[in-house]
Amino acid sequence: MIINVHDHPYDQKSGQILFQFFAKFATERHYLDGTVVDRGGFVQSPEESIKEMDEAGVDKTVILNTGPIPNEHIYETYLKPYPDRFIGFTSSRPVILEGNVIEVNGFNQKNWEHTKYSLQELGFKGIKLLPAYEKYSAVDPRVYPYYALAAELNAPITMHMAGTPVRFVSLNYARPLDADRVLFDFPSVRFNLPHMGWPWEDELLTMMIRASNLYTDISQLGETGIKRMAKCLITARDYGVLSRVMFGTDPLCRPIKMYIDFIRKGINKIADEQHERPFTRDEIDGILGKNALKFLGITP
Repeated sequence: MIINVHDHPYDQKSGQILFQFFAKFATERHYLDGTVVDRGGFVQSPEESIKEMDEAGVDKTVILNTGPIPNEHIYETYLKPYPDRFIGFTSSRPVILEGNVIEVNGFNQKNWEHTKYSLQELGFKGIKLLPAYEKYSAVDPRVYPYYALAAELNAPITMHMAGTPVRFVSLNYARPLDADRVLFDFPSVRFNLPHMGWPWEDELLTMMIRASNLYTDISQLGETGIKRMAKCLITARDYGVLSRVMFGTDPLCRPIKMYIDFIRKGINKIADEQHERPFTRDEIDGILGKNALKFLGITP
């Protein structure tokens, strides 16, 4: 089974919201072949997404909802009509921002209640958090009710703790180490700190040695390059944490099949060039899907 554990909604409504944001605030981004990413946005209907998944051999895709897109829209567009293909993670905003400043005592009770509703009533399976984008620390006490909710409902959390091309984001809240205390405080919650923690990959992988509830995904592959990713995967194996590394795409890893083929075949070419032992079939199958099953709590 192949699971894409890190993708986003690209339907017309979602695409307009997301890419208006990135067009305004993000620096220039490129695909691996050097092509500049179209600021008009990557728009793809759910049906087109399923066709792309089928062509690449992907069984399920996790749709990470972010920002102002209503969870109800994701439910009606992806989860309700295609429950066997898409897995939803909520858009969750723990703090109330007034302009660029967190409101005093600004716990977002309304959003917490809606997150719980989305998990219990709309069939969402996990929570998505964006600390650096929304100017709070992962250890801000106002976020802890969300972690507690995840523990109560056995819901995994994907929390962006990595670099970003967005200009206004402070990397002070983006480093994986900022979330280290949370891993101690909620040992039963499965956390995915995505993008291999780029550019702090070694920091994240070191955290994973100690924290058995910490996972990561390789969804930054589209920007940072396959040789850097191969080095990270080799390090993850050396550290004994490869069983918690998962396949993900984000919008830039297109066409998806090319990246799956790299994991299946290309990674061992690079391993050979670096005089490293080849990845086994079981290790590759783990990256492409088996590890995600554990993170998501899905029985094969």
